Amino acid sequence: MSQPNSKEINPQVETEDRGGPGEGLRYASDPGPDQTAEFPTLELTKPDPEADYEDRCRQALLLAEEAFAATGSWVVFFREILGVGGVVKQLFSDADEFKRFVAGPEFATLHEMLAAIRSQDQSKSDAAEPERMITIRIPRSLHESLQEESKACGLSINKLSISKLLLPANPRFVPEQQGRRRGRRPGPQGRRSKPSTSDAAPQAERANASASSEPRILEGRRAVHSWVDRSPHGSLGQR
Repeated sequence: MSQPNSKEINPQVETEDRGGPGEGLRYASDPGPDQTAEFPTLELTKPDPEADYEDRCRQALLLAEEAFAATGSWVVFFREILGVGGVVKQLFSDADEFKRFVAGPEFATLHEMLAAIRSQDQSKSDAAEPERMITIRIPRSLHESLQEESKACGLSINKLSISKLLLPANPRFVPEQQGRRRGRRPGPQGRRSKPSTSDAAPQAERANASASSEPRILEGRRAVHSWVDRSPHGSLGQR
């Protein structure tokens, strides 16, 4: 049996330096500590984050046009303009101003430019920087919906999913997290320590308590969610 491709599973590997929790790990696709990360970059005009809001909006468009003319890689454009530490984040470091910019026409224009580059870019994304991989489990009905949407758009599910991920989530449509967050946290993962015998009993009690409070199927009926109680119609059965 052939060995799995490290770029496909993208595991975390240990490094020599060990600092705080998780600092001794890196993604397998990232350059090693003894290697220099040489990714394509752009020499753009330095943004002025001290200008007024309207001027910063103009700067974002002008610098995006500058990047648009300088690269044919959508990955480079995204990293330099919309990525962490990119032009937009530099110009709108305040959370409220960033939300305002995202809701404005300039942000939509940036994504139109990004989509135009993606339409022409035939290179692999790892040509501009290392790739990482996320794996999610979704219901069959959601997968079927994505399949139908991808056919209507003439895209693969992968490209359609990237198109959705490039846009910030609307807080109106994001569910509230109930209890402790489950699953892997972002970034390199440290080793899990096995709980001691003395900790096993309290953990079991907490698990039973959280399971009883979750809105699941209880005794053949679906538990009523809190938002139903707050609705003007009362329960789902009332009209």
